[in-house]
Amino acid sequence: MNAATLQLALEAAGFHGRVTAVGAVALLCVSADDRVFEDPAARRTAVAIAAEHGFRNLALEVDG
Repeated sequence: MNAATLQLALEAAGFHGRVTAVGAVALLCVSADDRVFEDPAARRTAVAIAAEHGFRNLALEVDG
């Protein structure tokens, strides 16, 4: 599990934000202006990418 590697993978898939690791959970901090996570399919994709990188789950923190 590597937060930096996950961040690069998420960015390549169109998800932008800062990733930190909290144990086996990845925390993705995104801007309130970023509306990509309103789509359930996008959320599933981001969680799947996190799982591919060894994380058990992905938490979102909406900033601002």
